[in-house]
Amino acid sequence: MSDTAEIIDVSPRDGLQNEATLLSTGTKVELIARLAAAGVRRLEATSFVHPKAVPAMADAEEVMASVPRGRDVSYIGLVLNMRGLERAIAAGCDEVNYAVVTTDTFSQRNQGTTSEQGIAVWKEIARASRAARVRPSLVVSTAFGCPFEGEVPVGTVVDVVEACMEEPPERLSLADTIGVAVPTDVTERFEAVMP
Repeated sequence: MSDTAEIIDVSPRDGLQNEATLLSTGTKVELIARLAAAGVRRLEATSFVHPKAVPAMADAEEVMASVPRGRDVSYIGLVLNMRGLERAIAAGCDEVNYAVVTTDTFSQRNQGTTSEQGIAVWKEIARASRAARVRPSLVVSTAFGCPFEGEVPVGTVVDVVEACMEEPPERLSLADTIGVAVPTDVTERFEAVMP
């Protein structure tokens, strides 16, 4: 393990996607520019999902066209399917982030797939993004608990990670999607999935 920590700021995407007030593209780009000026070097700038599903991210292409370049910042786009990946690549994302969900109920509600189908989509996205020279990262969502199915067993997390590692990501994250993890949970799950 590294002795350093890397901050990946997701506020332009995750922090804004559920806000009741839709922000202008210019305001989003200003937030991104300020984060870059403050020293953040990896930013999840936007999400390439259907505009009807997440209206706050309907301007993904416009945001990416306006982000400040030349500061050694890597811009990440969240994608949930191949169409989103195609849009992210065309928009000039440096990285894409994909989420595989450990539980079928949450996966169906969030992405319209089962967990197994989500793993298959990940493999397709990983191959296609590498072919386009865009770095693929993976988030295992609900790695600690699910709002519909409750606590997620460590074995389930390991199974999902192992299946996904057939197409290894540049970076793997375990997400406490609903905020239920305690330090012992974090240690247990990370130790279980580390080689």
